[in-house]
Amino acid sequence: MDSLNHAPQDTNLALQGCGYRIENDRILIFVHRIENNRSDENLSGTLCLQLSAFPKGSDDGTAPTVLASTTIGEIKGQHFLGDCYYDLIFQQPPVGSWVLALQLSEWNGVAYSLCDSVYFENPYQSTSSASDTADTVNKQEDVQAPTPKIPEQVDRIKKNIGCSDGYLAINKSKVDKLLNVKGVPKKVLEKLVAERPFHSEKAVLNIKGVGPVMLKKIVSELTR
Repeated sequence: MDSLNHAPQDTNLALQGCGYRIENDRILIFVHRIENNRSDENLSGTLCLQLSAFPKGSDDGTAPTVLASTTIGEIKGQHFLGDCYYDLIFQQPPVGSWVLALQLSEWNGVAYSLCDSVYFENPYQSTSSASDTADTVNKQEDVQAPTPKIPEQVDRIKKNIGCSDGYLAINKSKVDKLLNVKGVPKKVLEKLVAERPFHSEKAVLNIKGVGPVMLKKIVSELTR
């Protein structure tokens, strides 16, 4: 089902092609692209992705209920993260009808400021309290067509992290953590930071000084 992509809030950090699937106390979130459309000299602050719920029929001033959230590091200007999947804990909202929105925020040194929101067309109907969630099979979807195979993709990423999908760990790591990987030349790490985001293992291996053994070592350090 299509999502309604509302205009971004004052910045050039944006979400494209979003969907979700709720299964019991977990939610699988898919984002086709998380973009930094600022100049190439820019490095965003740490980004936060959260699924928020608004009571259906409320005005824009209503504070949202956060159902799931994760931080995703920084993105360099004129770069993007592609085909992102997040398997997160889902907090059941109170009983009622809710409008759900996927929201991207940026850390400004003091707090997270909202950058972009994607509102989903179909309302979410909550018929049980948070304490009842474990006993309720509650499956809902709101994803763009064609429907991405979210479970298979998530399982593949989890099983192969450090191998064919290790580049995702490099993309999502904080700059300081990546630059301090032990046993890897500083110039190589700086090059990895400069060239992010990578879209395949092959792209990482094209970086001078990075071979399969070195890549495995880097990913192992980042995913501890």
